[in-house]
Amino acid sequence: MSADQPEDETTVTYPTARTCPFDPPAEFTRLRALPGLPRTRALENAHPWLITRYEDAKAVLASPAFSARLDSPGFPLFSPGDVQQRDDRVESLIRSDDPDHLTRRRRLTRHFTVKRVHAMREEIQQVIDSTLDDLLDAGSPADLVALVARPVPARVICLLLGVPYADHAFFQQAAARALAGDADPADVRIALRELGDYLDVLVQEKARTSGDDVLTQLARDLLLPGTVDRAELVNIAMTLLVAGFETTGNMIGLGTALFLRHPEQRDLFMSGDEALGANAVEELLRYLSVAQHPRQLAVRSEVTVAGCPLSPGDGVLISLPSANRDPQEFDSPDAFDIGRTARGHLAFSHGTHQCLGQALARLELLLTFRTLFARVPTLRLADSSEGFEGFEGFEGFEGFDVNARSRVHGFNSLQVAW
Repeated sequence: MSADQPEDETTVTYPTARTCPFDPPAEFTRLRALPGLPRTRALENAHPWLITRYEDAKAVLASPAFSARLDSPGFPLFSPGDVQQRDDRVESLIRSDDPDHLTRRRRLTRHFTVKRVHAMREEIQQVIDSTLDDLLDAGSPADLVALVARPVPARVICLLLGVPYADHAFFQQAAARALAGDADPADVRIALRELGDYLDVLVQEKARTSGDDVLTQLARDLLLPGTVDRAELVNIAMTLLVAGFETTGNMIGLGTALFLRHPEQRDLFMSGDEALGANAVEELLRYLSVAQHPRQLAVRSEVTVAGCPLSPGDGVLISLPSANRDPQEFDSPDAFDIGRTARGHLAFSHGTHQCLGQALARLELLLTFRTLFARVPTLRLADSSEGFEGFEGFEGFEGFDVNARSRVHGFNSLQVAW
């Protein structure tokens, strides 16, 4: 059955129904145990291959036999945003293939190295300290998402890029509309145009000024010499801005609740050294894997995965949360254990498209959790569901408000007290 042929009884629906806010849909457990690869459903009557196991996912993500371009034959569309980007012929870093992708990526790499990020450690700590001041000033109970999880990464990425944080409400709302998994393509287009117009004005300002923020440096080094045009720099700015706060913000909210659910892990985290703290961040990333929208690729040359021959024109969907819970790779994968070696997880993807800002995300998470639990040692959930038993659905269960619509999994709000 090719990607566009009618489905048969073996075709599965891509799992989205969660029974716990910390776990991927339980259906992935069954799918990982199936031989070979099942077909799943995508938009426009497409039936791409579904990859759920760690070994298969890692091999595919590292293979040049697959394309990330939206215009590649068989590329599987999964959300209205994909339709909008394809129809508008949007060019971007994440939707490009090597060698073009590597050329684009190398223009940005020096701004996100471990050395560059750790040079910002004091500034990031100041952001976290100030944000926690706001939380404590607000008084107990308070919404941790609104007061900590969203502001910390948004303020940090604004500081790094040179985007005015005063405009955060606008660009965070625009990003939420663009990332909604069930939005109309026209609404996605409007949200992206509004955000693009805002960043276009900012990029033009950066080209006329001096400074050491990333956007000013990119305007000076790439735009003014003509290496990239204004539209491409705006697209780069949009990608860096949205990626800089969306995933890390959701990790802070979910990670805080997860530590509160496992106080023994929180105590171990707080009593350990920097190495254990860094390892805990890796386990949080593996365990939570907030990218609930699958990675999408198209086959561009003959290749075999899990014993299944794939041909050019086939599409592939990869579940990173499922791969990170694969018992063939991680012992007791459904246990949250900050002592395990989780560094090989795929939360940041793998291969040429591995997340550019992962060093920044890791440091933000480490410093945020360390500072939060040090300054608010009595932090607890403000409702009665501290055990999270019987999680049913998304919105409103025992005070929890989980965003079921976004491409990135997380809480809309999280009420805490101390």
